[in-house]
Amino acid sequence: MEARIQRLERLLTPRNARITLMVLGVVSVLFAIALRNVRLDYDFEKFFPNNDPERDRYMAFRERFGYDNDFLMIGIERAEGVLDPALLTQVDSLAGRLERLPLVQLVLTPTRLSEPIITPVGVFEVPWLRYANDTLLALDSARIWNDPWVREPFFTDDGRAMLVVMNAKPGLSKAKCDILLADVRAALAATGLEDARLVGRIVGQDHYIHTMVRETVLFLTAAILLLAVFLWIGFRSVGGVVVPIAVVGLAILWQVGFMTALGKPLGILTMLLPTILFVVGMSDVVHILECFLEEIRNGVPRTRAIAVTYHEAGLPTFLTAVTSGIGFATLGTASIPPLQEFGLYTALGVLLTFILAFTLLPALLVLIDPLKLLPNARQASHWDSRLPDLFRWTIRHRRALLLGFGLVAVVGIVGANRIRVNNFLLEDLPANDPLKQGFTWFEDRFGGVRPFELEITVTDSTRTVWDLDVLQQVELVQNYLDTAYRVDAIVSPVTLMASLNKAYNGGDITYRRLPDDAEEAARMAKRARVFGGQYIGGIVSEDGRTARLTGRMRDEGGFVHGQRNAALEAFIQARTDGAVVRFQQTG
Repeated sequence: MEARIQRLERLLTPRNARITLMVLGVVSVLFAIALRNVRLDYDFEKFFPNNDPERDRYMAFRERFGYDNDFLMIGIERAEGVLDPALLTQVDSLAGRLERLPLVQLVLTPTRLSEPIITPVGVFEVPWLRYANDTLLALDSARIWNDPWVREPFFTDDGRAMLVVMNAKPGLSKAKCDILLADVRAALAATGLEDARLVGRIVGQDHYIHTMVRETVLFLTAAILLLAVFLWIGFRSVGGVVVPIAVVGLAILWQVGFMTALGKPLGILTMLLPTILFVVGMSDVVHILECFLEEIRNGVPRTRAIAVTYHEAGLPTFLTAVTSGIGFATLGTASIPPLQEFGLYTALGVLLTFILAFTLLPALLVLIDPLKLLPNARQASHWDSRLPDLFRWTIRHRRALLLGFGLVAVVGIVGANRIRVNNFLLEDLPANDPLKQGFTWFEDRFGGVRPFELEITVTDSTRTVWDLDVLQQVELVQNYLDTAYRVDAIVSPVTLMASLNKAYNGGDITYRRLPDDAEEAARMAKRARVFGGQYIGGIVSEDGRTARLTGRMRDEGGFVHGQRNAALEAFIQARTDGAVVRFQQTG
């Protein structure tokens, strides 16, 4: 043992300490330069497990019918009612500006929508709202209010709020989403609708990332201040506070810089890395520093005190770092990529902290006067007497303590088995958060924002989704979703066929239903392209073998939706013919 300590002493020279600091400084500068390219990532789709058949099916569904979350809902409210010519003119002007934006794919607004009327002499498009004429506006308003399939997707029941729905181009990057959001807000300001409410992925992404950055800085600052307080209580010297914080802070710089150099953004989970590393890594540094100072208090020379600390604390702290790293690294076996990255990079960060604790810290201790790390006056701690008393009390009551902890463990196991998972989309935001308040506003007035998607697959090779018997089964499921599952603003092959039936019958609202016979349905299906290929293509595939039923609903928690999913599956199994058509929830 003595020979090993002496070898360590020979290495602990001021020259080697300066070389070590210089090398660490160069590496730190390189990682600091890499931080210029640090990126933040907000993509919940990365939480889909790899090699999961459900994920593969969802990706194929999205490839066929497009993204289900690239929408932006713009809510416009007026206490006197939104069916006002001046307000509708503003809304139409807004829609025009949005349609001209290069990153916008589609804009749906009642002021620019129309419905066809098919007659023997041709097809006539009747605008939903002819707001330029007061008389026609009154007639159109009454017509819309009598047709819930038209009214419900865009208006509240009291007529005081309306929606403009914008679909962005699919798969936009964070930078392009920021550009689009800025353009949308500029369009709202230019049309005098800056008070309109917004909800959608591009708004949530922007808000979440800013919130993540702000709260990461807040939590890290709070952790530093709290640890500084306890370091001061423990060491009662400025050096005893600054040196440990500097060592762990540098480890955080290395960790984030290394991730950035590899091109990895900070995600929802990895944003926690700085705070976790600060707390976990501090234990090694404090342990080494306290062991060193104990040797100094006993009169051991500085270099030998460092060597003795290396020898005595090296293996225990190494094993602590390795076991902590292994614990985090086990998350690398998860099937969810963000969990894998979080576990592996946290494990790496723990080992980086250990390396710096045994390189940077000893180098600093060689060059710093150890008296600066000691308190000005040696004072006996009240813990010196209390801790031994606590130990003796523990030994005397060891059986009672084991029994007590055993009972707590049993209660914990029973309680854990009764935990009910009921996650909400925005449950991590406070009630006074502007994004959550806007989300709640849309839920209260328009039946929710959470997308609902149902994949429809015709299993009988002799049929398509346009066959009447297939449509009737889709209608059964659609009616159940509308009444029992509480899905609003449903669009499906049934709504398209019902709209065609109405159009073929002079726009009579009583014909907004499926046709009476199969031949009539087949004849209408051939004319389905009258609505526009792009719109139909987003609902029914080109070969008519697959389709989607889409809508929106309130976010009532994962537990509630899980129960509804089970009930929906039971209904589908009992009321539909799987040999003809299959329904699978996705999205």
